[in-house]
Amino acid sequence: MRDRAKTLGCAAVLFALNAYVTLRLFHTDYTRHMGSIEAAYIGLARYVSRHWNDLGWFPLWYGGIPYPDTYPPLLHWLCALAITVTGISPGMAHHFVTAALYSVGPAALFWMAWRLCGDRACALAAGLGYSLLSPTCFLVKEVRSDAGGYFAARRLDTLVVYGEGPHIASMCLLPIAIGMLHLALTKRKPWYWAGAAMSIAAVPMCNWLGGMALAMGISAYLLAGLPEKGRALPNWIRTAGLGVWAYALVVPWLSPSTIDVVRANAPRVAHGFTSDVVQKVFVASVAACFLAMAWLLARARLPRHTRFAGLFLFVTAASALGRYWLGVSLVPQPERYHLEMDMAFWVTAAFAIWTLARRLPRKASLAAAATAAAVCIPIVIHQRRWAREQEEPIDIRTTIEYKTAAWLDAHLPGGRVFAPGTIGFWLNAFSDTPQLTGGFDNGILNPMLPHVIYQIYAGEKQQLAIEWLQAYGCDAMIGGGSDSAEVYHPIKHPEKLLGLRELWRDGGDAIYDVPRRTRSLAHAMGPGELVQVEPMAYESKAIVAYLAALENPAYPPAEFRWRSPSAATIDANLEPGHILSVQISWDEGWKASSGGRPVPVRGDKLGQVVIEPGCNGRCTVELNYDGGAEARWASAISMAAFGGGAAWVLVGVLWRRRSDSVRTN
Repeated sequence: MRDRAKTLGCAAVLFALNAYVTLRLFHTDYTRHMGSIEAAYIGLARYVSRHWNDLGWFPLWYGGIPYPDTYPPLLHWLCALAITVTGISPGMAHHFVTAALYSVGPAALFWMAWRLCGDRACALAAGLGYSLLSPTCFLVKEVRSDAGGYFAARRLDTLVVYGEGPHIASMCLLPIAIGMLHLALTKRKPWYWAGAAMSIAAVPMCNWLGGMALAMGISAYLLAGLPEKGRALPNWIRTAGLGVWAYALVVPWLSPSTIDVVRANAPRVAHGFTSDVVQKVFVASVAACFLAMAWLLARARLPRHTRFAGLFLFVTAASALGRYWLGVSLVPQPERYHLEMDMAFWVTAAFAIWTLARRLPRKASLAAAATAAAVCIPIVIHQRRWAREQEEPIDIRTTIEYKTAAWLDAHLPGGRVFAPGTIGFWLNAFSDTPQLTGGFDNGILNPMLPHVIYQIYAGEKQQLAIEWLQAYGCDAMIGGGSDSAEVYHPIKHPEKLLGLRELWRDGGDAIYDVPRRTRSLAHAMGPGELVQVEPMAYESKAIVAYLAALENPAYPPAEFRWRSPSAATIDANLEPGHILSVQISWDEGWKASSGGRPVPVRGDKLGQVVIEPGCNGRCTVELNYDGGAEARWASAISMAAFGGGAAWVLVGVLWRRRSDSVRTN
């Protein structure tokens, strides 16, 4: 009990220190950083809190996408749970949860380090260093300038200014996953295996970068020869089995199709990342050095936990510093791994230095500890002052992002809009207004949309922009010029908006009408009027006939209404041969029926849904999204993984009780 109390006490000290620095974030709804991507995450949490029973299709971004493609969902589920249980605002829920995870992060690192090295003081030193200093600020000028100096709270800066809550959450869970893996491989009990599988699964369920960093960490762990108990090959096999089990637990949310969508969008989103010859040579070189380093550290007979820390530091530094110093990429967005590099640095420093520190006389050790504490105090004071300034709350109702969302809710409910920059980021944090843009470009399902969005942002021609907005079912476009209150000003030629009918204006920002014959997302037409060739976003030649059909009064109007996020009803008075063009992104999971009979449904050249109802007269079509075959087998695998794991743990507990009873008797 005394040993547990000491461990909990160290963890509590680390939590309290970090919570003290970022205390204001725990009770702040919204900060002044309107350019932060946290807006999209707040919007996702708000959406989940209202739709727990239907997380199949997400109709609010990019003309609709499968919900798993929005973002790995664990953090948003936690925030949505806080909203549902307490009734607090989505902004408050997001900030409270992320501030808590930020504060738990160093405590989790302490626990992992203690499990690996067995020295509580050494692990505490690693947690303290990680809490207060970012080595990247000393090594990279760009990061130092961005964060605010050598002694900046870079991890907190990343959370508060840039809104990387999911990344911070995954970094909190990463050391827990490695620590649980260590426990499972050491103790080999069913409950430890289950805990390790769930911990490993939780990291990528927060953030894709965290999943990659975890793969780096586990590779370093195994190449370091950990744990000491058992042979290397069986431990690799057991870890691979744990990985398969972990993936089976969460496969509905990280399915192969979702991974494929993220992979397809990665080159564009990751600043033009390409796996060219230089990148491949760099990857091969890092892999060779990684293996050689593991062999050399083993030959040097360094402790295995020190080998792990050094290897983890090497691979994270190769990613971050390779980009900052050499301009080459080990993985997409490699510079973002400097936070993991900071984590690995402090574990390595603590493990490496502590062997020498333990040899110091007691008085010298106490003097060193007192000096370290004295150095920490001004750093804590500096970082708390910075945090209070950066976390200063604002009245969100005064922002253009909130005003726009409120007007759309009141005057254009359910109408799809084109919302630029931060207006698009924040729109669904306050409103259920669907939009052609969104908050996570990695999840765009329709491959045509990035080109269309770029054309509307960068193009000069008003008519071309309007035609594309009509083709994708937009009722309004939001925009402004250099005097816009929106942060990024992505519309390069705002003069093209002149002459459009204004629906609402606030200073330099306005909502413009997109003229359409009908505000519905469903339209009757002939099959020959669908787009016949692959269109190019810089011209409208391929969509002329389609646009004409949308506006043709000879075709009967089709009423479209959502019954739920994953189900809609279309009513129209059709003639034989009419098809329905539905301005929703196409996916294999869409099914359609009319009068109880299935009807053909497919995608068109615009990446939208086409239904062939085969009706003559009044016709009602039910459109439902079930995720398709992949969703069904993914759900079955996940339930089997949870059920099988629970049964295994239960049998293990009962067997242990029986064994204890036999020994007692």
